[in-house]
Amino acid sequence: MNLGRLLELVLAMVAVAISISVVTTDLLAAACLLQFAILIVLEHDSETFRTLIDGYERELTFFKWALLLVAFVSLW
Repeated sequence: MNLGRLLELVLAMVAVAISISVVTTDLLAAACLLQFAILIVLEHDSETFRTLIDGYERELTFFKWALLLVAFVSLW
């Protein structure tokens, strides 16, 4: 496993931890962070998901950044 993949999975774990901690105060931020983590894990562990997004990596990256932006704005 390379360092980039490991850092992304650690980021997914942090996103899940933050979403669990804010679920009682901000449901939208928790949902966005949880979906962000799910997409990262699917991207790395599911061959079926990788075949579905083949050619759409840029759009998936944009969507993941949008989820983080919505979570950040919602928490602010």
